[in-house]
Amino acid sequence: MVEPAVVTREAEQWGWEYRGREVVVVEQRDPPVPAVPPPSVLATLESKRANAARMRSALTWTTVSAIVATGAVGVVVHPLVALVPAAVATGLGWLCWGRPEMLRRSAVKEHQLWLARCVTAMAGFERDVQAWQQELSDREQAKSQQVSAVRPWVPVGPVTKERVDLYGGTAAGWRAALLAMGRSLMSAGGRLVVLDLTQDSVAEPLHRLASEHGAPIRAAVVPDEARTLNPLTGLSPDEIGVAVAEGLRAAEPEQTESRGVDTALVQQVVECLTDAPITFTRLHMAFQVLLRQLTPDQRGELTKAEYAKLSDLLSESARRAAEARLFRLAAGVQRLSAVTGDSEMDTWDEDDISLRVFELSHREPELTVSLLRHLLFQITMVRIQRGRLSGRGERIVVIAGADAVARPELERFDSTCRRSGIRLVLLFAHLRDGAVELLGGGDAVLFMRLGNAKEAEQAATFIGRQHRLVASQFTYSHGTNTSTSTSDSTTRGNSSSTSDSVGVQTSDSRQATFGLLFSRRHRSGSKSSGEQYSSSTTGGTSWSEATSSSASSGTTESASIGYQRTYEYSVEPTVLQGLSPTAFVMVDPLDPASPRLGDCDPRLGPL
Repeated sequence: MVEPAVVTREAEQWGWEYRGREVVVVEQRDPPVPAVPPPSVLATLESKRANAARMRSALTWTTVSAIVATGAVGVVVHPLVALVPAAVATGLGWLCWGRPEMLRRSAVKEHQLWLARCVTAMAGFERDVQAWQQELSDREQAKSQQVSAVRPWVPVGPVTKERVDLYGGTAAGWRAALLAMGRSLMSAGGRLVVLDLTQDSVAEPLHRLASEHGAPIRAAVVPDEARTLNPLTGLSPDEIGVAVAEGLRAAEPEQTESRGVDTALVQQVVECLTDAPITFTRLHMAFQVLLRQLTPDQRGELTKAEYAKLSDLLSESARRAAEARLFRLAAGVQRLSAVTGDSEMDTWDEDDISLRVFELSHREPELTVSLLRHLLFQITMVRIQRGRLSGRGERIVVIAGADAVARPELERFDSTCRRSGIRLVLLFAHLRDGAVELLGGGDAVLFMRLGNAKEAEQAATFIGRQHRLVASQFTYSHGTNTSTSTSDSTTRGNSSSTSDSVGVQTSDSRQATFGLLFSRRHRSGSKSSGEQYSSSTTGGTSWSEATSSSASSGTTESASIGYQRTYEYSVEPTVLQGLSPTAFVMVDPLDPASPRLGDCDPRLGPL
């Protein structure tokens, strides 16, 4: 088995994902802080001045008292003795008036020196601020240039290297998707085989791009305008038997007859056609010989030997038993012979072909197209089984319009590709019938626009759900209350009291006087006594009455919002229904950021 080539993750560009522009946030150092010199000495001087100011009033009176004492001592005692209080008065005067003035002058001088140091420090701070601003501007400019160089649209593609299924979309969307995917894989050395079963020429932009770049290409439209191409070119009898029998049977799924018998009949008929080439025209004539519809003179392109072999191929009883089967095979081969010829078609023998495209013509009726569609599908699978798609580089087979192929056939095709190391890409126009059963069978899934609501819901279910907090209820209440109360009270009372008092009073006072200058004692005094009687009677009546009332009213309002944890779709079905023609949602189990929203519009490439 041929091992597939390894393709780097950067080569997987199936579209582009919008990341947006990065906000310019520059990591910066802290701005400079002005280094103001601390006024420590100045603060000390101001504290001393404040203390001196608080003590000045007390010192003033103390100084005045010292001056008075100096004069008194000088007059009364002796002038020399007065020098002591005079010195005290002088010191107190300096403390009261001289020291505050000295502190003031020192503070003014220190303040001027501090201001000079502040001016010097601010000049250095301004230089530091200018340097910091210039550095910040340079860093922002460099970061802006880096952000401008980053593209807001970045390539996106599946991480897996196995099968990828695409559901939904339009012909224009498929053209864009094939162009983005094919350009990426071919530029990485991959070789593509595109089987277009849609009749919409969805591979035409990719074919045109490859031609412009000079890549080796093989392309065929079946049937061509001249109806000369032979799809059976290069196939062996057993391969033709499998391809024709399976293709005709798939076009008529209601048939219940054994596929093995059909395959054996076609194979035996082809083995009788010894002369090349094997065409549908000669194959149809061979079936006519088996049905006894041609005489030896009407054998046409058949040789005598071939006619003889075909005539003796089946006994009469075997022919009659298989007559219905032979008529059905002959009818299908006859319709195919009408749109094919004997010109050779690509046999897949060349290994250096970067792109092979096989597409159905849009000019044929549906019955013929159905036969050709299943025939091309079976021929492609037979060639892969026989190892015709080999060589270096990754090999990719794309089937556009896989809705027309039954699920068992697609699963068999997928198994064949996996065994051969070939990557398979299936494009389904709708998510229904067999496509629903195949959903999830691949490794990655892309959803393009799904207009049908049921299909969009199935896709949303496959993408998955997640927990969210949503507002579940809103409550608003409004209330008013009013209350009134009244109370009356009356109080009456009588009171009386009587008091008697008897008292005796005696007082004695003396006074002594001494002189300041001369020692002389003088004494004087007085003494008195008496008695006092008093009696009093009091009485009264009190009465009070009070009435009180109160009233109150109030209004209350409240609002509340309740949140509930819900389990909802990660991508709502309406989002899938409203996607643009080239947008897609990619689900890849190997991608931690799955699901991703991308767009394969080729105009996004330069962005």
